Amino acid sequence: MVLHENKDCRWYSFPSFDALPGVVTFVTTRNGVVHGDVYSTDNMGEYTGDNPDRVIANRQRICRSLGIDTLISPRQIHGTKVLSVTDEFIRLSKPEQTACLDGVDAVMTDCPSVAIAVSTADCVPVLLYDAVHRACAAVHAGWRGMAGHIVRRSIDEMVNMYGTVPSDLYVAVGPSIGPDNFEVGDEVVQTFDSEGFDVNRIAHRYPSGRFHIDLWAAAVEELTACGVDLSRIEVAGICTRAHDWEFFSARSLGFHSGRFLTGIYICP
Repeated sequence: MVLHENKDCRWYSFPSFDALPGVVTFVTTRNGVVHGDVYSTDNMGEYTGDNPDRVIANRQRICRSLGIDTLISPRQIHGTKVLSVTDEFIRLSKPEQTACLDGVDAVMTDCPSVAIAVSTADCVPVLLYDAVHRACAAVHAGWRGMAGHIVRRSIDEMVNMYGTVPSDLYVAVGPSIGPDNFEVGDEVVQTFDSEGFDVNRIAHRYPSGRFHIDLWAAAVEELTACGVDLSRIEVAGICTRAHDWEFFSARSLGFHSGRFLTGIYICP
């Protein structure tokens, strides 16, 4: 990823998207750690117990830095619901938008000047961009959502809504917990197995005797099964737990801690 920073914010973009005209990607960071404050410094998460005014100010600063007027992100529940952000949605009142975004784990849009993003702290953020139809999606895939095929559902929704051809998609898999740090119980492996994943490829038993899941490999498996060209998939390969000074990690800091945003913006 490519680092960007100014006096207000610090964020990353994906090189494969930077080369494309008319689209901007961003991955926010902690931007500094204050000892004893699990929300420090640039928490973007609205639903994990931080002071709402501080979160609003943090989001406003990143929007100013990126030149974004409208930022849409859902209240995620580790499900598989996908919401389309349309002109009609944008015209809704703020309370109406918030209600629509409740229980949503992926958002998609073809509206220029509207940034969409998901908030994570170990779960896998996935960005999809259809350069032909100028449409995009931001997907939150924890292990439950990944096993529930939210990535596949999001692509299917883009096909239905925008006429997307999967082989035309560009994809970025953002910072998230890596396989060395994602220890799980046997029941998690069984869930992936029952949902058709190649567990011999994505699950490995470590010397501890416990299984570890490679969510990055699971995402790539889903994407290529949908017809996405492997050469168009960029995997950040950065483990949030191992880099909890740069990105928030729920496994490191606890559930009630900060979240970072991974998002995409189609320029007008």
